[in-house]
Amino acid sequence: MRLRLAVVAMSLMFGSAYTISLESDAESQEFSAGVGSELLNQMTHSHRELNYRAIVSYQVGDQLNSYRITHTVRDGKEFESLESLDGSHQDLVYHGHDINCVHPGPQLIRLFGGEEEQGFYRYYDLDVKGAARVAGREAVTLMIRPRDVYRLGYKLSLDKETGLLLRSDIVNQQGKVLERFQYVMLDLNISADEPVVADAREVQHRDIKPDGVAVQAIARRWQPNWIPAGFTLAQSENNDEAAMTYTDGLAVMSVFVEPLVNTEAGQAVIAEGGMRRGASVSYTVAFPDQGRFATVVGEVPMLTAKQVAKSLTWAVQ
Repeated sequence: MRLRLAVVAMSLMFGSAYTISLESDAESQEFSAGVGSELLNQMTHSHRELNYRAIVSYQVGDQLNSYRITHTVRDGKEFESLESLDGSHQDLVYHGHDINCVHPGPQLIRLFGGEEEQGFYRYYDLDVKGAARVAGREAVTLMIRPRDVYRLGYKLSLDKETGLLLRSDIVNQQGKVLERFQYVMLDLNISADEPVVADAREVQHRDIKPDGVAVQAIARRWQPNWIPAGFTLAQSENNDEAAMTYTDGLAVMSVFVEPLVNTEAGQAVIAEGGMRRGASVSYTVAFPDQGRFATVVGEVPMLTAKQVAKSLTWAVQ
């Protein structure tokens, strides 16, 4: 479910409690990159450590859906239910995840720190804006703008008291909102013993770690010959020869390679082209000489997905 992916993506990137006093937009714009980095670091935990019940809306293009989320932490483990409130009824339960698990997004942000000419800040400008109000709560807004054409921008509103991400807008280079995730009701006064939704199916979690930190990629015959600067290879515990995933701390994209199916006349079934849904794109390129086709999927501009897909090369046997 796309909304489940959005919630997980937010939990990979943001969280933790903080309190900050802002007098005006003008004063808030003077905050340094280091302060913005600290806010991102603090945000890494709040989504995962708080007990709360919420109603959220999730908009992709002209399609709007709403969900009820219940999140609790018991004995250091996360339990979360996600219930669809419109359309076909779908319930998911996500549980048993250690809240101390490290993910590549926040880890990269912490490693890069607040130096404007290092890591994360080579590729994004971060501004702390003035106060906002989301879901009836006071919030602080972060504007994250890409410094190149290979990334999307973000407008994030965080709860002033807890640091919980209350609203996320993903925007293109022209400032158009591609996708929006927003709390419309938030109740932080719930018990850790809050029951999960009955008869919901479990969502398994696969831990992802940056390449070179804890896990190394297995040998592959293929690899992208071009990846935007700042993206780092990340792999799951169960390495997959048919897939590679990259992140820059905010954006995530994956490259998938599959066997190419030909018609009886010997023509490839797969045609080159791209698709977009909200902030997510996919671009597919066929490699007939290799009997394979590659698809790049991620929350990046179509230009990025296309260039990565077309850059794939194969080792000589």
